[in-house]
This record gives sequence, C-alpha cells and structure tokens, in this order.
Amino acid sequence: MHREDALIGSWPTSWQTMYPFLRQARIKASSKDRYVASISRCAQIVNAGGANDCLTFYTAYCLGEAFKASETDIRPITIANYLEGLIALGKFGGVNAEALDGMRYMRDAFRDEAKLGEKLKVARINDLIRKGGFECIAEVIGDLLVDADLLPDHSARKALLLQTAACCAVDMNKPARTGDMSNWIIGSDLRRETDGSWHLAWNQRKTGRKTEAGELWPEIGEVLDELILCGRPSRLIHIRYRELVGKNWLTLSDVARPAKWPSERIKTAIGVPSHDLRTLAADYMRRHDPEIAARVIATHLGHGTLEAGEEYSTECKSEAAVRAWQNDRQKIAQAV
Repeated sequence: MHREDALIGSWPTSWQTMYPFLRQARIKASSKDRYVASISRCAQIVNAGGANDCLTFYTAYCLGEAFKASETDIRPITIANYLEGLIALGKFGGVNAEALDGMRYMRDAFRDEAKLGEKLKVARINDLIRKGGFECIAEVIGDLLVDADLLPDHSARKALLLQTAACCAVDMNKPARTGDMSNWIIGSDLRRETDGSWHLAWNQRKTGRKTEAGELWPEIGEVLDELILCGRPSRLIHIRYRELVGKNWLTLSDVARPAKWPSERIKTAIGVPSHDLRTLAADYMRRHDPEIAARVIATHLGHGTLEAGEEYSTECKSEAAVRAWQNDRQKIAQAV
C-alpha cells in the first residue's frame, strides 16, 4: 500500500470522503503533501478520542489542547499548520464556511501565540549572546560539575546536577529535540568506544529520520563519563559503561525521563529552553559559513528538508562569515 493511502486510511470516514476534492484542487503538490501529513496528525488525536471529526471551532480547540498536552514539544506555529491542513480539507470538501471560520480563528490564535513566543525567544537568545553565548553555557556546565563534585557520591542532588550538566553539554554539541533526548539509550544512541570517545546517533521521533553528531567533543565525553560514574573512580569507567548498556542515559535505568524534562533542566541552568540552543547553534553556524550554512543547519537540527527549517535557511542568505566555529569550540574546551 502506498504510504499516502495508508495515512488517508487512518482518517475518520468523513475526512476520507472529502479527500478526493482536496486531491483534485488546483494547488501545488507539495502543499497537498503537507496538508495530508497535517491532517494525519490531527486524525491521530481524533482516533484517540481527544477530539471529534466535525470541522468546527470546538474541534480545533480540542486538537490544540491535545497537541499542547502531548509528550512531544509541539510549538504553536506547528499546531497552526496542522489546523491549516484541516481547513484546506474542509474548504475543498464543502464544509460550512461559518464552521471553518471557527477553525481559522483558532489557527490565527496559535499563529499570534507563535509570534509572541518568537519575540520572547529572540530576547532570550540576545541576552544569552550578550553573556557570551556558548562560552557562557560552558561556564555553567563547569560550575555544575564543581558543585556536583562537592556532594556525597550517589546522592540525588549530585545525580541531578550531573544530569543537568550532561543535557547542556550534549545539546551544545548537537542540539536535539527534547523528546528524543529524554529517550536516548546507552550503547545504541550514545556509544562509548574503548578509546574513551563518545558517539551520538539516533532516529528522530518527529521525522522518522536518523541524525547523528558523530564523535562528540572530548570535553563533552568527559561530562558523560562523570555522569555514568557519579563519583566512582575513573578507573572503573569501562566496567561501568558495560553495566549500563541498554539503559537510559539520564536515569541510568530502564525508565526514561518525561519528554520535556531535558529542556526544563537546561532552562533551569542557563535561562533558556533547549529549542533556543537549536536557534543559537544555527546562528553560530550561519555566521561561520553562510554559503553552506542552510544545508548544514538542516542536518544539524534534524530537519527533513530545507523547507522545514525555513526560518533558519532564510537568515543564512545575507549573512557574512564573521565568526569561526573552531574558536568557540576552543573557548568551550577551556571553560569546561
């Protein structure tokens, strides 16, 4: 069965009935594909009982609440795009115009929320840059490790500080979606080689695509060593790693942290959530080499296409190369 047919087959019957009209509409094929993907995400909520299939204000409201309550970190602009797919389906499928106006109201509300959030994010990132950007984050990581070292081994507070330092460190090396980060497994997603190097590669839950950081910076690897040792002598690192293969990298057990937990810990430590670090990383890279930055950023942030990372790739077009990434990496190494 074609993938699109499988997606549409999962929709509520009333939506499937309207689909031929959307398929025949004179709109770009890429727009149709995007609408199908968005409608399919909404169908998952309806099928789970989180909303009904009537294309109305109330359905849009219920869908929005369900998406916001989900474990994955879904942004307001993404929710607005999901609703846009349903609006297109209803428009071409002959749904009452007044009912669709109710959905448009909710779509616009999420767009407004996204604009406000973007302004706040810009302010947060600018403040972080004024403090030194990644160099500031590296100093915070260093402070967390010092504080952890002063605490009794195996104490809950020590473990929390080490987990927080690890979240900040890995996200600085390879910004990841917080839901993915919370579920990484030692030995498969995060691997430690016998030479002491750590490697990171995982399948993204949002896109289904694999992304990787390759070998992590040595300084980041040292933070991960501290995390899994949690006060044990460094000579036990190989034994300890083998004991933890198959375990969650944060809890060092079979249980994972909640999806948003890594972002919350990062925000507690440096004042900004993990998604802001993704934006900050994109900003640093486009300044390093704007001619290739758009594609590098798309890969680094885990976007399936350049269009998915349009807000980053657009900013790359007019940037001049004014900062070398390697210099920042050296500052990080000195601070950690």
